[in-house]
Amino acid sequence: MNQELTDTLADATRWELFLQGNEQAFEQLYRRYYPVLFNYGYRVTNDQSLTREAIQQLFVKLWTNRAGLSATPHVKQYLFKAFRNHLFSLQEKYRKELSVDEDEIHLVQDSREEKIIRLETAHHNAQKLQEMLSTLTPRQKEAIQLRFFSNLSYEEIAGIMEMQVGGTYKLIYRALERLRESTPIFFMICYWLCY
Repeated sequence: MNQELTDTLADATRWELFLQGNEQAFEQLYRRYYPVLFNYGYRVTNDQSLTREAIQQLFVKLWTNRAGLSATPHVKQYLFKAFRNHLFSLQEKYRKELSVDEDEIHLVQDSREEKIIRLETAHHNAQKLQEMLSTLTPRQKEAIQLRFFSNLSYEEIAGIMEMQVGGTYKLIYRALERLRESTPIFFMICYWLCY
């Protein structure tokens, strides 16, 4: 049995136990998915505090509403979709609450400490990759993030982004074509980052 199938089965079991009120199973799900949800959320929003808050709120909501949830064999897909929806609604809520101009929003989101940490830990090629990804549409960028940074299948991405599987293939293909056309060095950088 391959590792992905084993993880999926273990997650389904944890989910069942969580639905029954098992705190240990809930904690295991939280510890397993916090890093990947954070990575995805931060890459999409570029806001660490918003991403952390969205994850915390999501898991609190899951715990308090567990009686109304149903079993699922696709825990990873369920959590990504729930997190995505919650993250975007929280982001929109904050956007509406703040009635300041974009420069002030940028200053609020990027505290001085976060900038220092980001500058110290940033790697030149990773920054270049981010620049290239910024040329994509938000949906293309999200699909690329889910596929290559979160290692989700096309079927899982389709479920999270609420689209057909064929549309997911087209979206990612077009994003890669756009990157290849706009930045010939793109695939060399990707190769270097992967190996």
